Amino acid sequence: MWALRAFFVTIIVLAIVTFAIYNVQLDQRIDVNLIWTTYSQVTAIEIVFWSFACGVVLSLLVFISAYIRNSVNLRAMRKQIKALESEVTVLRNRPIEESAELLLEDQALSQKNKTQREDQ
Repeated sequence: MWALRAFFVTIIVLAIVTFAIYNVQLDQRIDVNLIWTTYSQVTAIEIVFWSFACGVVLSLLVFISAYIRNSVNLRAMRKQIKALESEVTVLRNRPIEESAELLLEDQALSQKNKTQREDQ
């Protein structure tokens, strides 16, 4: 939902800027020399527009990558919380002697899983 909203806001802003660009008649012309090509006599307002559009796209890509990374971390933390809650539930419902044995088994199993994940 947030991505859709960000996309629509970006489109609206670009439409407003485009409208402003084509309604302003500035005679200031600039030569643009990019690495792979050269543009001659480009109006300054076009340069501003395309710079703004590229900045919006790049910032959106950075935001999406950060969002995905945080989502993955959140999913892992929720999984860990669920495992710890189940461990607490087991410990609450068992007698002390059985709980100690079960806890040692769970720790050994989690250590084994952790080393397997690190090896990958």
